[in-house]
Amino acid sequence: MRYFGYGSNLHAEDLARWLRAHGFDPGAIREVGPAWLPDHEPVYHYFSAVRDGGALSVRERVGCATPGALFDVDDAGWRALDRKEGAKYERVRRWILCGGREVEAHTYVVREAHREERHVAPRPEYAELVRAGLEARGLPTEQATDATRRLGVDAFPRRLFVYGTLLRGESRGYLLDRYASGPRTTAHIRGRLVHLGAYPGLVFHEGGDDGEVEGELVELDEPADAFEELDAIEDFRGYGRPDSLYRREPIEVGPSGHAWTYRYLGPDAPRIASGDWRRRPVRR
Repeated sequence: MRYFGYGSNLHAEDLARWLRAHGFDPGAIREVGPAWLPDHEPVYHYFSAVRDGGALSVRERVGCATPGALFDVDDAGWRALDRKEGAKYERVRRWILCGGREVEAHTYVVREAHREERHVAPRPEYAELVRAGLEARGLPTEQATDATRRLGVDAFPRRLFVYGTLLRGESRGYLLDRYASGPRTTAHIRGRLVHLGAYPGLVFHEGGDDGEVEGELVELDEPADAFEELDAIEDFRGYGRPDSLYRREPIEVGPSGHAWTYRYLGPDAPRIASGDWRRRPVRR
């Protein structure tokens, strides 16, 4: 079972320093790569005497994705993490997105008995550890900064990248109008479109032979409301569910930042060479 870190443990030097100071080998916790905890938001609702201020936790919230990193951990590493997090955190299982895959991993959340109903501000030096750890991996820091100021961060990502029947003028394009908070903008990502008959699928290949996919970025008023309907339409049944046809996940959309999209999980299908659903071949 791997470990997902999202707080101060993202700061490699600080973590290694603590491990050495307490007699643990830093090699017991080895990074796999940047990762996301979907449908969770970062929150400061616990006072840490060790940190003399708020310490970070996460809580469930549809439409929010918490960035962090995935680690391989051996038995000594788990003993170290359990000790470092302390008795007021509990180890829980969550589904993590890393490198285009879903991975079940352990992470730590504050136990319910120790959560406060108010925002507990962290000390600046603790918040800086979190921010620097994210930045070192090229991950967004907006949520982490937002969480230092208040409970209930802005939804992130707030935008959705659509590429098929949800495009304006396509068969389901009207559905997004009730959730959109602004105009749609044309956007391009690396990937492939495959032809599934009445709709396309978005896939990514690690071999470097992906092309360009054209779609639209849609700013959502409240992602949780939109996804209540869209997840069902896209046959996304939840993380860790092998019976989903698509999976909702955050992606990077060029210089404009991050957005949610739906990745196709089904069997191989013919490629749409143009990468544009509107210029798909006509099937008879």
